Amino acid sequence: MDLLIGAHSCQVSFLLERCIGRLALSMIVLLLLAASTARARAQDAEELFPDSADTPHAIQMGSITISGELSGRGEGWDWFQGDTRTRYGFGQSLLELTLAQQHSKYGWKISVAQPSLYGLPDDALVPGTNVPLGLGAIYFAANGNERNPAGVFLQEAFVSVHGIDRNHSTLRVGRFLFKEGVEKTPESADLIWLERERISQRLVGDSDWTGITRSFDGAHFSSDIGSTTNVTLVAARATKGVFQTQGTGEMDVDTFYGAYTREFPTARTDSELRVFALGYHDGRQVVKLDNRPLAAREADTADIRIATFGLNYALVAPIRYVGKWDLVVWGAEQIGHWGVLNHRANSGLFELGWHPPVPKVRPWLRAGALFASGDGNPNDNKHTTFFQPLPTEQQYARLPFYTLQNIEDYTGQVIVQPTRKLELRSEIHKVKLHSVNDEWYLGSGAFQNTSFGYYALPNSGHRGLGNYVDFGTKYQLSANLALNYYIGVMSGKAVETSRLTGRKGGFTYLEIAYRF
Repeated sequence: MDLLIGAHSCQVSFLLERCIGRLALSMIVLLLLAASTARARAQDAEELFPDSADTPHAIQMGSITISGELSGRGEGWDWFQGDTRTRYGFGQSLLELTLAQQHSKYGWKISVAQPSLYGLPDDALVPGTNVPLGLGAIYFAANGNERNPAGVFLQEAFVSVHGIDRNHSTLRVGRFLFKEGVEKTPESADLIWLERERISQRLVGDSDWTGITRSFDGAHFSSDIGSTTNVTLVAARATKGVFQTQGTGEMDVDTFYGAYTREFPTARTDSELRVFALGYHDGRQVVKLDNRPLAAREADTADIRIATFGLNYALVAPIRYVGKWDLVVWGAEQIGHWGVLNHRANSGLFELGWHPPVPKVRPWLRAGALFASGDGNPNDNKHTTFFQPLPTEQQYARLPFYTLQNIEDYTGQVIVQPTRKLELRSEIHKVKLHSVNDEWYLGSGAFQNTSFGYYALPNSGHRGLGNYVDFGTKYQLSANLALNYYIGVMSGKAVETSRLTGRKGGFTYLEIAYRF
């Protein structure tokens, strides 16, 4: 068989053997630290790990707050493209240290990040091409073909002013992290989970999953109007980072974002609506990635300017005797210019969920469908591929071999929370290209000035990309320590292989994080 995977057997050991050793010392230190920490606060019975749960006690030095996080992850890949297959493992760590001070009307924050990568593969490309076989090859290429790159950079440095509009408002000026879609924290724990896991960072995110992050230099204004409404405005320039360990410098990539979010609580239901607009400008002189011939793309030196308009709506409602159900709708329309081409694209999502009344394990069953338009003609003057400007990798493609561009993704989810600190989650995906005349895209948006930020891979004249099933767990050991594990197994279809029976591939990781 092409792939022999067992969640607790030798395959995982094989995939991780080259990176776990590098992380072993860090994990031992973290576990010793965890043994001395206090037990975590009990969560509300309905909560599924909202961001505010189990917050560790920060260190106080007078009026200055000191906090941080040390995380380590080992990844294993068994991947292929066509007739080429590779198996490898690598590791990564991220140390973040933050100093902050807050007064009644103003405050400041400084954060420094130190990412490191260990044992990156130097042979995870399709021979004779730059086509990557898994994310290890992308990290390797992004860091100047170094196997063990490391960096230190200023992740956040801003001043904040509160209440300037006589509401509960905050203005931040400087360098900050930003995730679109989570401007307001709902009252409902179910809405918190839906907002964080199924709505946020589809277009712009801090790319925290890659272990390096992305920041923004500019201004961020957020105002809570009453208890149910929020208005957020952002004007900023994106920094480097994401896959590149040096994240200090800026790029010629600008974002302008505005959102109106309103929660509609009633005696029996909880719902939230967000209306948003996003402007994106990319003036970097790099070759664009799309379905045009290379000569046409090299000749196109005009800037990318795209405006995205959209909305999302989430609803949670009880049904007598059968539990609760939820609905998530998300849609966006894009207009603008993709270099010399006129850009017009769209994307939409529809999901339904059901909470059966089973108190011991609190299951959540969900299903949905997403489409993102693709370009049907590489020879006209139009570009109709939906574009994700600066998203977060692995947020929705949990097995990260595709993006939400020129794609159809049909999803089923099972989420179980047997204890207040343990979440188990499994998903099944059927992934197809939306247009056979467009490419298969991989990446997470702009992250340096020497490459576009996405890979455009050939589709071999087919739409079927792959089906995969996965399993992941989050375990909050204490207020300070968390463990995450993931494994995904894919059956590649005609886009990836000419074999009639398909080919198998897989990805797994083990992560530990200590917050203080």
